[in-house]
Amino acid sequence: MTNVASFMTMTNLAELLSESQSDYLVYDLGRRVQAIDADTFNAICAQQRPYPYPLQDHAWFAVVFWPKQQADQPEPFLWFLKMPLDERGLLNHAAQQEFMAHVIALLGQQITGALNDEQEQQLQQSAYLFTPSEAKRAAIHAQLTANWQRPPSRYFRAALEELHSPTPEGWQQLGLQGIHDVVVRLHAHPEVTKALALQFESYPEALQNALAEALEHTQPPQELSDKLLSLINAPRQQLRLNALRALAGCANEPQLHELLALRMPVATADELVIIVARLWPALCGHGELMEPFLVRVAQLNNAALFAGIVRDLLRLPETRIFALGLVQRNDLPVALYQAWQQFIGAKL
Repeated sequence: MTNVASFMTMTNLAELLSESQSDYLVYDLGRRVQAIDADTFNAICAQQRPYPYPLQDHAWFAVVFWPKQQADQPEPFLWFLKMPLDERGLLNHAAQQEFMAHVIALLGQQITGALNDEQEQQLQQSAYLFTPSEAKRAAIHAQLTANWQRPPSRYFRAALEELHSPTPEGWQQLGLQGIHDVVVRLHAHPEVTKALALQFESYPEALQNALAEALEHTQPPQELSDKLLSLINAPRQQLRLNALRALAGCANEPQLHELLALRMPVATADELVIIVARLWPALCGHGELMEPFLVRVAQLNNAALFAGIVRDLLRLPETRIFALGLVQRNDLPVALYQAWQQFIGAKL
């Protein structure tokens, strides 16, 4: 059994989970619902590396944990944590300490023990817990049940059938969880993947929006991603936006980079926001997309948009070095130079 002395010497969240004899998984919930491996999480908690997916100066993640000695499939505990980051992008040490003290005061040495109603209420009062959107909750539930080979939700079958063979009003009865359950299992249902590729642009907009929001947390099968790539230059704005969102898991694909390069000179503000929020890896040195991207943002002559996007680029560890390397050049295009000078407050 873990002793009290071990708990007294803990310095971060990863150590709390380890000392409590828990197995655990960690997911980012800020941008895409995607797993963070244990070594990366340990390094993040120990402030040995910046949080890879910052959003609004915070790390937003789900910690799924269960007792190590459990023989059968786990019934996990789940924390949705919102932790502040410091100016270096590192997980705030004091915030970790405060949350850990709160948890240990309530639960003692066994964080996987059952909570009574009063303990549950007190735990939820922590400033570091948050409630994700319904779509994010659906995405993580779908990923967990698929990874653990558990049955999908009761909404799965109806969503599978409706996406395969749409009916005039059937989409209005679908549960959001069912759509996410289908999306994470597409590789096991090639007939539905084919149907999505054929019908994506003709689905009712509300269904298409929900489908794109689910797909952004996965890597679509090739047949579907090929179709989505062809829609990046579609005439309808919402269809373009949904295609971009749905391709978030393909951000490192060369074909996507080529299409983004062609699209960049006419991209709308909404498209540019989706690119930095979901497709930022495409801006990291692949085909030198950073310059045309920021030039297009500057050309829209919207100081607030430019400032918001640049701040996001400078906070993301992946894009920071590329963005800084670009704006510090002395041969910037005029529009980008002027927007950058306005951003840093210099007099032209």
